[in-house]
Formats: sequence, C-alpha cells, structure tokens
Amino acid sequence: MLNSDVPPGSTPGTHDEKVDAIVASGPRGAIVVASIATAVVVAIWILFYLLVFVPRGVIQ
Repeated sequence: MLNSDVPPGSTPGTHDEKVDAIVASGPRGAIVVASIATAVVVAIWILFYLLVFVPRGVIQ
C-alpha cells in the first residue's frame, strides 16, 4: 500500500504535486467546523443567559 505502483497515465510527480497543492490551500474545513462549533456554544450561552438569568431579575 505504501509502495504501490504509479497508476497508468500519470507521472510519479503528479500525485505529489496534487497533494502539495491541497496542503498549501490550508485547513479550511477544520476552521469552518471549529467556527460553527464555537458559534453554537456562544448561541446556547446567550440563550441560557436570556431565558434563565434575565427573567429572575436583580438579586437583592
């Protein structure tokens, strides 16, 4: 698997060039997933604050 033959119709450097191009574009998918997860957590925190703490009023 690690030392597999080059598929017919491609040169040995073609695969490496494609991989380099993909890696050079950066980890966009991971950043998107982390951003969505952070937005969900912040939204839940704001909803919790508005629905639980604000209706109780000021502590006396």
